[in-house]
Amino acid sequence: MIRFLIIVMLSLSLHAQECALPPSLKGFLRLESNILTSDMRRHAAQLERLCYQVVSFDEGSFDWKMLLVWSPSHPKGAFWYLPHDNENTAFSSAIYATVRYGGGFLSVINEDKRIVRGQDPNRNFGTTPTQSRKCSQQKYPAPLYVSTLFRIIDTFRDKRYPYLTLHTNSNAHAGNGGAGHVSMLKRSSSVLSFPARGIKRGRRLGLRDEDSLIYIATAKSNPDTKRVKMFNDLGINVKYEMLNPRRNDCSMSHYVVLELGSEAYINIEVEHGDKDTQRVMIEKILSLY
Repeated sequence: MIRFLIIVMLSLSLHAQECALPPSLKGFLRLESNILTSDMRRHAAQLERLCYQVVSFDEGSFDWKMLLVWSPSHPKGAFWYLPHDNENTAFSSAIYATVRYGGGFLSVINEDKRIVRGQDPNRNFGTTPTQSRKCSQQKYPAPLYVSTLFRIIDTFRDKRYPYLTLHTNSNAHAGNGGAGHVSMLKRSSSVLSFPARGIKRGRRLGLRDEDSLIYIATAKSNPDTKRVKMFNDLGINVKYEMLNPRRNDCSMSHYVVLELGSEAYINIEVEHGDKDTQRVMIEKILSLY
């Protein structure tokens, strides 16, 4: 019995060492030990194989809380940002990606709701009053939010990987006259659609579903057709954002391209509940790096 307890204590000690925050984040983040979210309950078994901390910080009237998860054996790798707490499939996919490929993810905690006190977390990347005034969905500038997120992301993200996000969306043609958040069948002068193959309408139709796609972005006047082909050849549909500072919507993609001067950004979107397709897309995209 004594020997068993010693082994358990040594195991816990080693896990605690593996799961210590990197030096660049120690003392920088506030840790919350008494929070148990529905995502954490749903994925308790998988999380036991990983390192995780609930972190928080204040900015203005917002008390941001986020779950930081990373691989104990391969903490540097592909790192994902999940801004919407109501997108449970994205959380499941992030767990899968971290267990399989290492790295980790950062997920906003908001009681399974998309909007945090009137603020969409993915429209909170304006850092100055000038930027924020142009963004109808940002309440006020959020320089601490942006610097904190990117400090965490860049701590765990291997630089060979792009900035990665995971989203899910409602079925674009689910009895609402064709209205939906995103669809490969929609096109505008600022967001171009490049389908890999024929697009299907319906529920959870895999890679050919109109809701299964990635967003990439550029500030150049023309899309990078070689990059599009690289994804299309994998069977992945592409929505290409043609960005302009005058049309900044304070989303993460706009910040990465317009402020960081990088096109290393990919957002993987699928229909709510379609974890199988999102996992296939994760595998295909990470195979490129």
